[in-house]
Amino acid sequence: MPTLSENGPDSADADDDREVLQELLSMGMLDADDSVPDKLTAVDPGIVEARLGAQLRSSALMMLEEARSLTELLRPLIAESRPASGASDGVPIVRIEGKAAISSIVNESVQQCAEELFTAQPGGPRPQATLHAIRRQTAALLDRGVKVRTLYQHTAWHDGPTRDYVSEISALGAQIRTLDEFFDRLIIVDRALAVIPANTARDQAVVVRDPAVVRFLAEVFERNWQRAKPFQGSRTPNESSQLSGALRETIIRCLIHGDSDNAIAKRIGLSTRAYASHLAKLKADLEAETRFQLGYRLGQLAGSQTSAPEEPAHGEPAHETGGA
Repeated sequence: MPTLSENGPDSADADDDREVLQELLSMGMLDADDSVPDKLTAVDPGIVEARLGAQLRSSALMMLEEARSLTELLRPLIAESRPASGASDGVPIVRIEGKAAISSIVNESVQQCAEELFTAQPGGPRPQATLHAIRRQTAALLDRGVKVRTLYQHTAWHDGPTRDYVSEISALGAQIRTLDEFFDRLIIVDRALAVIPANTARDQAVVVRDPAVVRFLAEVFERNWQRAKPFQGSRTPNESSQLSGALRETIIRCLIHGDSDNAIAKRIGLSTRAYASHLAKLKADLEAETRFQLGYRLGQLAGSQTSAPEEPAHGEPAHETGGA
């Protein structure tokens, strides 16, 4: 049997084996038996995964806490440096590309928010992962006394996770309202910085620091806010009925207008599947088998409503007779 020599052809293989063995021992995949020298026992991979996973998650939480502490530590310096850099630094409007870069800029800006945060979030219900990610951040802002106002679309009322999230942060002081119409995404921080999408795919964004533009965007948000319906996460049967009726009326208006199904679904903040369900119910109610028949029936209904004579007021003639 050949032996290993320091310079022999098997020396490199032996070194590799020792490195692999050491790595397995350090990971805890192998366990040494003190009673039997040189005996190693394989450890259940499930146990190793649970132990290492717990260690990594603990390290991640510690890093997040350190990041938040760093933000709190530097916030006074950041606030003092803003007036000097503002829009006069030559970059009042900056284009950002890539969802990861956009998310990083938004998170950093929101964490530095000192007074008020406005957000307009179209698209109906928020994904659960998104709600989980922003819950802690929003709670931290409210705890610092930041005023948080958020606009959703009416369809957010019908989503359980979104209602739970809204109930929780409303109790902490956030204000949430909903609209029955489409609006684009908007984030305004301290009325000094705004972030808006730069394309329909939302993988590009524009960061705005120009005071005039930010003021204009804040006024747009305020006008939408005044027309929106307060939402605290709960809903009564009457509210559900009203919202369903408003959603149905919006769909009918869009169909009469000739909008495509994708455009209507986007406008009302529904997925294409959820919108298809509403459309199917509307067809069934009007006994229409095709979208063309549905449009025709809706057109007939709209025409009959506009051509119906108005009822004369009590004590007034049904037709004008002239005269002053």
